[in-house]
Amino acid sequence: MSTNFNNGYLELIIGPMFSGKTSELLEIYKKCNFCNIPVSIINHNLDIRYHDTMISTHNKIMAPCIQTNKISDIWFGSNTIFNSDKYIPHKLLRESDVILINEGQFFPDLYETVIDMLKNNKKVYICGLDGDFERKKFGFVLDLIPMCDSIKKLKSICSLCRDGTDGIFSMRLTNETEQTVIGADNYIPVCRNCYEKRMIMHRKSEKV
Repeated sequence: MSTNFNNGYLELIIGPMFSGKTSELLEIYKKCNFCNIPVSIINHNLDIRYHDTMISTHNKIMAPCIQTNKISDIWFGSNTIFNSDKYIPHKLLRESDVILINEGQFFPDLYETVIDMLKNNKKVYICGLDGDFERKKFGFVLDLIPMCDSIKKLKSICSLCRDGTDGIFSMRLTNETEQTVIGADNYIPVCRNCYEKRMIMHRKSEKV
């Protein structure tokens, strides 16, 4: 973890579903608390699967967080924010040396807000999916690669092989075609071969 607080720092923690991204974020949170470093966690309002005011791993390890649809609503001050329910989280973020962002792919204002955080010498750690169920770019996490100090690509274990093969893609188990479909039960991590086999089967079924 970067401890030079006279300079901004950005680390991206990316990977498929069930690769331990949120767990990685919470480890940083624990280190900050142990070292008495002011830290805040931001989570998207779409992610309330286990709690509506706490960030949680799939194993139910939790920590308090700021829930919002747009980070900029909390980060940037305005004449109205001081008389709103956003003032306390705004103050918390501004006073934090380290800012942890969960589910980064969901935030439409991720890029411009994070850039401003870096200009204010914040240490920013973002975890998010590097691709959607079609292996296409998801949100704006990848746009921050040219601006980041470090990238950590996490892997899961293929749920179909079950032999220890790395799971590097998120396979959707349902038939929805929208990019954003919430629910851990709707996805499994798979390896490249299993993903390609499933796509071949899907194309054949479409022709029937």
